[in-house]
Amino acid sequence: MLRLLLASILVSLAFLSGCVPLGGCGGFQGGGDQVYARGQDQLILCENGVFVVDSAQYGTIEGRYTWSDAADDNAVATTGTTGALAFDFYNNGDGTASTPQLGDNPWTTVDLDQTALDHADTACQTLETRSWWNTPST
Repeated sequence: MLRLLLASILVSLAFLSGCVPLGGCGGFQGGGDQVYARGQDQLILCENGVFVVDSAQYGTIEGRYTWSDAADDNAVATTGTTGALAFDFYNNGDGTASTPQLGDNPWTTVDLDQTALDHADTACQTLETRSWWNTPST
């Protein structure tokens, strides 16, 4: 009877809190992720070195990026599947960023709270399951 009671409490907590309280609850992820928006489009530079772009014009683009300067202001992004150049990323220093290969309009920095960053980070973590994740970047 006690086991049944404990099991029902765990199930209830999982449904109410959105997590199973056996380690892994309460920790926020994605604090180092950078999120940008341009209209309905979104760009996330993930702290684990990958990116995802969701764009009405370009579709979904996923891959890796590397900072190309010591200040972490500019980056080169390559597609995960082919390693081809996806875009150059330039921090404009005014809360916007440019990616010339994805159009002329700038991206605006989106300031998210910890919970929203945690949710955005799920896209970053999902990229670690892609077939190209363990392939060395070129």
